Amino acid sequence: MNLVIQIIMIGAAALMVIFCKAKPKAAVGGAVWQNGMVAVVAIYGIAWMSDTYFANYQPEIQAMLTDLVKAYPWTIAIAFFFVSVLINSQGAVVVSMLPLAYSLGIDGWILLGVMPSVYGYFFIPNYPSDIATVNFDRSGTTVIGKYLLNHSFMMPGLIHVVTASLAGIGISYIYHFVLGMY
Repeated sequence: MNLVIQIIMIGAAALMVIFCKAKPKAAVGGAVWQNGMVAVVAIYGIAWMSDTYFANYQPEIQAMLTDLVKAYPWTIAIAFFFVSVLINSQGAVVVSMLPLAYSLGIDGWILLGVMPSVYGYFFIPNYPSDIATVNFDRSGTTVIGKYLLNHSFMMPGLIHVVTASLAGIGISYIYHFVLGMY
């Protein structure tokens, strides 16, 4: 499917250049394109690094989490969150940590409920959209504070992740135990 999407996108771009007289040099010369490509390379590098890291250290991570997660399965949400903080990608967290969570014997309804906890890349303000937001705000209210972990995204992000994770685990519990749906 990835190859099909890429082929369609390249084909569409070629048709736009041919029939719409698009100017590729003007498109790639703009600030939006250049900043976007920096973000793509940065995110790709982080995802590659995280995949390499988890592929090499999965046995150690599994051993470290086993006792805690078997006693309190919901604590996998904390692991999901902190891994997301490190690798800046919700998808990479799911791909790297979900197989580990299944191998630890965590029930699917719990994993589904705590899935909002994979959104943690707001915690350290190094994501391109966070930095761009600070730069675009002319009012000065969106700031990265004097210290690394006191910025405009911290409290809204934490409230969102905690609330969504609690709601998710509650809804999953109701569906699993009360309604017996899965």
